[in-house]
Order: sequence, then structure tokens, then C-alpha cells
Amino acid sequence: MTAWRWYAGLGLGAVILGGFLPVIPRQILYSLVGASTVVAVSVGVRRHRPADRRTWWLFGAGLTCSVLGAGAWAVEYTLTGAVGFPSVKDALFLAAYPFFGGGLISWVRRDPRRPRWERLIDSGIVASGVAALSWTFIVYPMLSSDRFDAPHKTSHLMYAAIDLLLVVVATRMAFTSSVRNTAYRLICVAAATLITGDIVYYVSLAWTGDPRGDSVSPSMYLFAYALLGTGALHPTMAEAAGRLERAQQVIPRHRIYLYSVLSLIGPVTAITMLLVTAPLPSRSWAVVPLATSIVTSVLLIARLSQLVQFANRRVEELDAHALALGVALREQEALRQQLTHRALHDALTGLGNRALLQERLEHALTRTNAAHGLLLLDLDGFKDVNDSFGHPVGDALLMEVAARLLGEVDTADTLVRLGGDEFAILLEDVPVLRVNAVGQAVVDALALPYQIGGRELSVTTSVGTLLVHAPTTPAEALRNADLALYAAKAAGKNRLAAYEPRLASERHEHMRLASDLRRAVANDEFTVNYQPVVDLSTGRVTAVEALLRWSPDGRPVPPLEFIPIAEQYGLIVPIGAWVLQQACRDVRSWHDRFGISVTVNVSGRQLREPDFAQTVLSALRGADLPGSALILEITETVLVSSSTENDEVTVLLSALREEGVRVAVDDFGTGYSSLAYLRHLPVDILKIDRAFTPEGGMAEEMAFTRAIVELGNSLRLSSIAEAVETPEQAERLRELDCPQAQGYHFSRPLPAEDLNEVLNAGNGILHGLPTVAAT
Repeated sequence: MTAWRWYAGLGLGAVILGGFLPVIPRQILYSLVGASTVVAVSVGVRRHRPADRRTWWLFGAGLTCSVLGAGAWAVEYTLTGAVGFPSVKDALFLAAYPFFGGGLISWVRRDPRRPRWERLIDSGIVASGVAALSWTFIVYPMLSSDRFDAPHKTSHLMYAAIDLLLVVVATRMAFTSSVRNTAYRLICVAAATLITGDIVYYVSLAWTGDPRGDSVSPSMYLFAYALLGTGALHPTMAEAAGRLERAQQVIPRHRIYLYSVLSLIGPVTAITMLLVTAPLPSRSWAVVPLATSIVTSVLLIARLSQLVQFANRRVEELDAHALALGVALREQEALRQQLTHRALHDALTGLGNRALLQERLEHALTRTNAAHGLLLLDLDGFKDVNDSFGHPVGDALLMEVAARLLGEVDTADTLVRLGGDEFAILLEDVPVLRVNAVGQAVVDALALPYQIGGRELSVTTSVGTLLVHAPTTPAEALRNADLALYAAKAAGKNRLAAYEPRLASERHEHMRLASDLRRAVANDEFTVNYQPVVDLSTGRVTAVEALLRWSPDGRPVPPLEFIPIAEQYGLIVPIGAWVLQQACRDVRSWHDRFGISVTVNVSGRQLREPDFAQTVLSALRGADLPGSALILEITETVLVSSSTENDEVTVLLSALREEGVRVAVDDFGTGYSSLAYLRHLPVDILKIDRAFTPEGGMAEEMAFTRAIVELGNSLRLSSIAEAVETPEQAERLRELDCPQAQGYHFSRPLPAEDLNEVLNAGNGILHGLPTVAAT
């Protein structure tokens, strides 16, 4: 059992015992219990270390004074048989009250935000009711009695007044304490018991005149001291005292009952004094209870006024909160609408975005019997605008495009920007004729020149159209429209293309080829065939063109099918590096024996690789070939566009030419074909496109071919005619002084082993076979 329980048990025993003891033993027991309470307070403070020790030390000081006063009273009574007045005991008893009151006051710290008078109203109401009782049962009987002289009456009345002050501070402490634990409850009961003991003692003194008191009040004093000591020893005492007061504006129900009883004390006692106890000449003493009832009423009115003010403040606060809440709700709604708009619209153009299109598509596709048009479009050449003039100009162009698109659709249609230069239009419940009409109108409108930042810009657009029916999903609709857009671009751009089911199968085949190509790169599934380049005057093979071949699962795939896919996915870079290495290894023996060079096709993607020159030189060194044994074959369009967009390509090719590597322009005559380009580009060979290889003896055909050959001769460039398939074509090229040619007339592309046999058989010479026909 803990210390506070032991102390509470012993204190209860002392209380029970004190009621049966005579005066002297009772005073001794009183002094012992009081002294033990002082010790309990000291032990409790040291053991539990409360944050506010001042309160407990004030209680301890008051107890000490009270114990010393009781001891002095017992000694004087034992020695003289009477109790004198005034004496030391009176000073000690009187000194105990300020300490007790100070402890009760310091129990709760004042909240500076609250007016001081507010916290005293409740205490005043209680004190007013107690004052009526004190007047009736102590003050009035003592004033009207002849048992006491004036000094004794003054002393006793002063204690009664002090008790009223204790009632005020004890009530404040009880009503406003914010911590209501066990220690708080013990001290509240102790204070109430102590004050009640005083009242009982002075009531007995006023009515009997015996200064030795009664047998009840000592037990109450003992009980109060036991409660105070128990509270000091209880662990909750560490958090009980010294806390900020509690602001309790609303009166609890039990306190309303208390106020009702207190408000009736004054009138009841006044009526009792007037009608029962007081003789007629003394009825004027009933004024005091009536006055206390008036004071109680005034205080109750003040308390009610305080509650009304609090209610008004709460109403004003709630009104302000309601107003602020209304403003906040309106701001929240505006913000929600703004965020919703931002979530569904493009920040640059103000058009809808992909999320809005998704939402509208989902809604449209719920109507199973309706047909809707979906158009996907993007700008042809927009990247060139951004690269040439910067993104601000590109953004201004996009806003102008958005404005033109708005002019081509109705308000019921959905126009969105999907991102970059890609837009979409959703036409709900429309026939296919309107879908095509809107698509063509968009193509025509966007093809007109733009005035942006003082310069004229021109871009076109490609449009993919789709007629959407339920139960198509939005994702499927967007995918099919995108396939149509891809078809429009593949068909030459600046046009419409409608979705057809074959586009999906072609796209599937495209993706399958891309996947197979990745596997082929990882597993080295490619082979290289070689087609000879022949000197037309001697028939000697001067070079061989390396041609990539791929046959997954034994099924040959035409280069025109898989090369563009390899370009699109960047696979052409590792494939091109492998072809360079393989071609250099294969041509090594032919170069040593017959002086044959190898021609390798190079894509624009390879030219843009920063380590392309190193890749070429590594392939030559790996095969122990000189640079003169390698010819890099680049299409005219790629060579001219790469060189004009990036001077680094020209520098790269010039550096390779310094190593002996030659550069050939493939398909010459189909692209830019300008003497100005040829004068500045690092070129050694012109490969005449098959379109200019003369079929017959027409003068026009011969004139074009002759012009190209003479252009090459004038620039000291060698010319090679491609796709020579008949002896007649070879003969006409000789007549035009074209130095070299290649084609089926001389040989088909052959694997390295087969070509090796052909070269050995003819000692490096091929005159062409009249019986060889194109296949």
C-alpha cells in the first residue's frame, strides 16, 4: 500500500477517535495530526517535485501556525484552567489564515486575457449565501449576546469575516482550476471541511459562550488536515497546482442548482428572523440577510449578463466564422473550377487537353446507336520551326494554329491539344461526309502562311480520321486514329487518311518486325551480299556494294521493309556498325588480289552519331585495310540535308577523306542535284539513279544521263550508273563515256563465298552476260 493510502487510513482513525476525547487529549491529537500533515506536505513536495511548490509550502506554513496555536492553547488551558485573551495562540491562529488563503489563491494562475472581476462573480455568489448564514447563526447572536465583551466580540467577528474571504478564494480555486485530479479533489474537500469546522465552532461559541468549543469542529479540523496531508502525498499533486485557470463561460447544471439554493438563503433566513426568532424591536437585523439576497441577486444578474455577453460574442464569432466559411467555400469552389479547368485544358492554347478528350469520348461512346468522328492531326515541319527560330516562335505558331482550328469547328465539337504539335477533334453524332469535310477544311486552313514575329512561316498538317462506334473504347479509338495519322504522313503529309482495318494489321506487323529486329541485332542474324561495280571499258570489278540481308526463320524480308523500321527505332546504328566490320573483313582478300574496294551504305542517323568516324576507322584497322578500300555511300537527300543543318557532318566526312575513305552520292539526280551543292560537299563519286539509266535510244533519256556524266567529269568526280540490266543499257553508257556501272547485267548480289568464286573464275573481270535478266 502506498504512503498516501496509509496516511488516509490513519487520518480517518484520528478523526473518529477525536470525537470521543476530552479537551486536552483532543488538542494533543489535533497537534499531532497537524504536525504529521506538515511532514506529509514536506515529503510530498520532495518526492513528487511539483512544478509549483509555493502553494504547498504556503499550506505547510499555515498548518505549522495552526499546530503551534493549538499547542499554545492546550498549554495555557492545562496550566490555568482557562484560555486568556489576547494571547500568543491568537496571533498564531490568525497567522495561519493568510497562509491558507495564499495557498488557495496560488493554486490557480490568473489568465490575463480575462477581466479580473469575471472570476470573482461566482465566488461572490457563494460568499453572499454563506454571509447570510454567518449573520444569522454567528454574527447576530454574538452581537446580541451579553456573554462577550467588546474585545472578544471583535476578535470572533474578525474570524468570521476571514472565513468569508476563505470562502471566496476556495470557491475561485474550486470553480476555475483546469486540472481536476485526485489531489485537487482532496484539497477542495479539505478547504470546505476546514471552513465548515470554523463555522461550526463559532456557531457553538455564539450560542453557548463556551470557548472550549464543541466536539464536532475538532473532528472536522482533523479530517481537513488528514485530507490535506493525503493530497500532498498523492502522486497527482505534481500536476495539480499552479496551472492556468480554466475559462468556463457556460455554467454547469449542478452549479445552477447551487446558485438556486444560495439565492434562497437570504430570504428564508430573513423571514425566519422576522416571524420566529427575533423579537419585534430587533427586526431591523433582518436587513442584513435581505441585503445579502440583494447582493446575490445582483451577482446572479451580473453572471447572467456575463453569459449574455458571452453568448453575443459567440454569436458574433459564429457569424464571422459563417461569413468566413462562406467566403472560403466560394474561394474553394472557384479554385476547384480553376483546377478542373486546368486539369482539362491546355495552358498554352486554352484548348482542351487529353483528359478532356478522354472524358468526352467516354461519354459519346455510351450512346450505342450513334456514330462519331475523331480526327487526329499534327503539323508537318513544326520541329524545323522550333529548331530554326526557337520555342517562343513555336508557341506563337501553336496559338495561331489553335485559333484557325477554332474557326473550322462548331461550338458543340471538342477541340483539344494533345501535346506538342498534335491536336484532336471530336465530332459527335455526325456522318462520315462531315468528318471528311472538317478534315479537309483543317488541312486547307493550316496550309496558309503564318505571320509570326514579323516573319512568314509555312507549315502543313497531316490528318487521320476515324468514324467511331460503340462499343469501341477511348483507348482503341485514339489508337486507330493515330494509325490513320501515321498513314497520312507515310503517304506524303499535308493530306487526309481514313482509318482502315488493314492499318492495324500493318502496324502489328511493323511492331513484330521491330521486335524481331532487336532480337536479330542481339543474335547477329544478318548477312551481307555483294554486288560488283564494273569498269565499262575493261570489265574489271573496281568495287563491290555491301547489301544487308535478313531472313528470320528462313523467310527473306526485303530491305525496303526492315531498313525504315531499323531507322525509326535507332537499330540502324548497331546494324550499320556490324555491316562496316563485316564488309571490311570480307573485302580484305579481294582488295589484296584485285584492288577491289567496298561500298557501304550509311544512313543519316549514323552520320549524327558522335563516334561514327571512330567506328569507321576501327572497322578498317580491324580488317587491316587502307582507307582507300572503303567507300561510304550516302543518299543525296541525306547528305545535303545533314550537311546544311550540321556543319559537323561536313567536317566528319572531310576528316575521313583525309584517311583515304571516299564518299559516294547515292541515287544522284533524284534529290537536290545542284552544282552549288556538289562544289562544297566532300564527295568523290556520283551514283546515277536507276531513273536515269537509259532504257532505249530516246534522245531525252540520253541527254539526262550525258548531263550527269559530264557534270561529274567537270567536277572530277567518278560516275557509276545503277540498275544496268541489259547489254543495250551497258552499251549506251559506254557511248556516253560513263566509266562504271553495276546491275544484274553483270551480277546479282551474291554472298561472299559465291562472289569469291566468280571473281576467281574471271580473275576480277566481269563483262556481263547477255542471258542474265533482271528478277
